[in-house]
Amino acid sequence: MAIEHSTTRSVQDRVAKRTAAYGESSIWKELVDLLGRHPDPIYFGDGSPAREAMPLKEMAEGYALAVADGASSLGYGESSGFEPLRELIAEHMRDRGIDVTADAIQVTNGSSQGLELVTRVMIDPGDVIIVEHPTFLGALEIFETYQARIIGVPVDEHGMDMDALEQVLIAEPRAKIIYTIPTFQNPSGTTLPLDRRQRMVELANTYGVLILEDDPYWQLQYAGDVVPPLRALDEGVAHLGTFSKTIAPGIRTGWIVTPPKLRRLLLAAREVMDLNNDRMTMRMVYHTSHNHENDYIERARDIYRARRNAMLDALEQELGDIPGVEWSKPDGGFFVWVTLPERADGNAFMNEAAAAGVVFFPGSWFYVNQDKTNVLRLSFSTVPEDRIVEGIRRLGGAIRAHLEHL
Repeated sequence: MAIEHSTTRSVQDRVAKRTAAYGESSIWKELVDLLGRHPDPIYFGDGSPAREAMPLKEMAEGYALAVADGASSLGYGESSGFEPLRELIAEHMRDRGIDVTADAIQVTNGSSQGLELVTRVMIDPGDVIIVEHPTFLGALEIFETYQARIIGVPVDEHGMDMDALEQVLIAEPRAKIIYTIPTFQNPSGTTLPLDRRQRMVELANTYGVLILEDDPYWQLQYAGDVVPPLRALDEGVAHLGTFSKTIAPGIRTGWIVTPPKLRRLLLAAREVMDLNNDRMTMRMVYHTSHNHENDYIERARDIYRARRNAMLDALEQELGDIPGVEWSKPDGGFFVWVTLPERADGNAFMNEAAAAGVVFFPGSWFYVNQDKTNVLRLSFSTVPEDRIVEGIRRLGGAIRAHLEHL
């Protein structure tokens, strides 16, 4: 017999307030709709590695070695991560000037889990997280879920403005985290120079704020000088890394270089969340990276360098004579950031460009209030050079038509 309830409230009416961060529509559905507006769309939205850069043969060998470990690797355990993998990551970090052992490495289900773990440990509702403006869309979604107040700091061609950062720190005593992608930033492609990194560390220590350094693209550099990571300047920085960009995103394997004072809490939060990574996959990643990394990363760099160069050359060819149109020239990573004249309506232009056969992420998605619309992010990682040239030709025509009709 069914139990009758006197209340008229539904379960849907009683969901947690934090679910407001999920929004009412999916960006992925919107992108699918845009891709359907042309019979042969060229997609500059993918932030993934190219399929042809994924080391599939090496991964198959790695899985075979993982399976050879037998049933001993199939139980619960290894909450910090497979120890040989943590040792390998620590070795990579030492090569970059980060003085750590495997004890400092927490393996995670992708670097996004690292973002969530640090946020879970640090943030109460109403606390402030400072971000680059623009910044990684996925980070904004995680921070909003924890009901943080997110404050963006302007960036220029060299990354976050340190004077503006200091003004925010002075004005916001509840600021707890500075979230930054200082190397080949997503979405802008900028790299923070050493002097600004040193100043950021000084400001964080002065105001008692944690720097959360997201560093997914460090192995994918095609030009310019290598700049040391923030964690190499201060052991109090929480440093995130991932194998998603160099092996494959589907393996969901990243890491945190944990600050000593947060190490215990981050491990405890991880154990509550999902206990451990897939243990077979951790072994595969270890064997693949340990045995073959230099080869497959060099192959990937060659692919992405050629695609970056093709995009930059095509942008100069197609957009170079349009007043007020500018774009970044990244030394690494996957992204070029295009700025249109202020009068442009990027959200309307996104639909016009899709009809012309080119789809991208509108830049407004990377801002806290989505209030800047004359910008867009182009990814070159998964698009062959000939398609890049054709895509930028289409983009140039769409931009000219949009500006002429304003």
